[in-house]
Amino acid sequence: MGFTGKRELARLERRRQEVVAGLASMGEFTPGSVAPTWRKCGKSSCHCAGEGDRGHGPRWLWNWQEGGRTRTAQVPPGQVAVFEEGTAAWRRFKAQAEELAEVNAAIARVRLEPGGPAWNPGPAGEKGGPKAKTTTP
Repeated sequence: MGFTGKRELARLERRRQEVVAGLASMGEFTPGSVAPTWRKCGKSSCHCAGEGDRGHGPRWLWNWQEGGRTRTAQVPPGQVAVFEEGTAAWRRFKAQAEELAEVNAAIARVRLEPGGPAWNPGPAGEKGGPKAKTTTP
């Protein structure tokens, strides 16, 4: 690995440590999202039956994935801000986890560069490993 490869590897490893530290300090987060919804009650005499009326609401719903299915729960009005903060933290967590994966992939690419620490092409014409011996009982 040339001088620039070692520098790049050190830079990426420092960045990985920063991202991991950020993940470790995330604190509480709530997977999913929170969104307001409106519903029509179905009573013909209600204001919501009028054309163009959105209906009753807002009613805040928390949506998340569990066991491959989308789950939904109504959030009490006094807890909406807590859930909004938690789901915003979830989005930040996912972005940092994605950045960690990208940094790790970049480190792997640098390590595989010719002359890098993982570079070992083996003898010419060989696949690089001994053949497994098989025994017959």
